[in-house]
Amino acid sequence: MGQPYISVIVTAYNRRKYLPFALRSLEAQTLPRDRFEVIVVKNFDDKESDDIISRNGWKEVYEDSTYHGRKILVGLEESRGEVITFLEDDDMYTNNRLEEIYRAFKSYDRLAYFHNSQTIIDEDGNVLERPPPFLSISKNLVGGSAIVVDVDKLRGLAKRYEVDAADLVLRLRVGAYFNSSSESIRRSALEANAHLLKELQISVDDFIFASSLKAGGLMYLTDERLTLYRVHGENWSFDIDIAR
Repeated sequence: MGQPYISVIVTAYNRRKYLPFALRSLEAQTLPRDRFEVIVVKNFDDKESDDIISRNGWKEVYEDSTYHGRKILVGLEESRGEVITFLEDDDMYTNNRLEEIYRAFKSYDRLAYFHNSQTIIDEDGNVLERPPPFLSISKNLVGGSAIVVDVDKLRGLAKRYEVDAADLVLRLRVGAYFNSSSESIRRSALEANAHLLKELQISVDDFIFASSLKAGGLMYLTDERLTLYRVHGENWSFDIDIAR
């Protein structure tokens, strides 16, 4: 088997209900199968999900920790791709998401971080035309559908005006770190801080964003809604400050 370019780390804990939908969205990807791999990290058996994993030859890893970061770390250790992306069990991808990630990283050698916007769906998978008032879809505030930010140049600007580089990115894009299922990161940028994942119970999306900022290079921020983010009663948590 050849070397996959993208590794998708799927995480699930106890919740069986939505995982088959997440996995089927990976089956529907337009990117050729030899260019990505899937590692499913979960703590339960489920015939429907297990059949999907088996028929596609994807990896399955058992992890019983309640810490989301530890699940990501286990998946990272099993992965081989140059680019790492993520899928939580209650979210889904549009069928072209991996193809768009592949195109972006292949187009920019210095690209460290890719972030796309979301379509909000309810627990039954129906699109919500108006997201809940407490939830904002990620959106660029300047430029067109996609902007490419040079973090190294941004750091110089941040130093000049005595602000954080993260604050400048967030002035360009609302929710630039929202939802790990909307994030992708170059392996080297994630591995540089991977030991810290053991301490993260939640807020992995913040960590991925902060790791890419620390690594430097380019950020690709697109308004294309490539992730279906599911709103339901079990997926709310309080945000914490981004690690500087």
